[in-house]
Amino acid sequence: MPKIIMHLKEQIIMQAEKLLVQEGPEKISIRGVAKACGIAVGTIYNYYPTKDALIADLILHRWSRSKDSMYRSLDGASDLMSGLDIIYEGIRQFTKTNQNIWRATAVSKQFSSSYPQHHKKLSEELSSLISYLLIKFPNERDRLYLKFGQEGLEAFISENILLCYSNKDIDIRLLKIALM
Repeated sequence: MPKIIMHLKEQIIMQAEKLLVQEGPEKISIRGVAKACGIAVGTIYNYYPTKDALIADLILHRWSRSKDSMYRSLDGASDLMSGLDIIYEGIRQFTKTNQNIWRATAVSKQFSSSYPQHHKKLSEELSSLISYLLIKFPNERDRLYLKFGQEGLEAFISENILLCYSNKDIDIRLLKIALM
């Protein structure tokens, strides 16, 4: 009779993260994670069809923690612009923490082919952070709605934060000036 392990998917992610920290992303394997969990290799394949799928879920798990931290930090923001700095810094910290994973997986065709869907999800989640910030500062929100219109403002800001981050020639201050 097969043994039932509660919260196995969470255990798999937790063990994968431990291995990531101890050995680096290049050395993570389905076999190694299964051994660390004390389960058969085939059991992991019930949850993750490939190593890339496991790594992608691990990154999403880490992003969720970073996003939760950003939400908590936004509670202390004194205005919209300081909130944008908090989000930008959160992205910077998340990227810095996970850059070794991306380097190791960037060569994977499966991972790179799913980039557009991951970018869309990231942009949507940043839009949620921006929306939270705009609700916190209704006067600034209303001013921006008058200046730019209400439709798509959060997406506009989140995409431009990503643009500022990914293109080192564009400083976040340019976005903040445009929003003033």
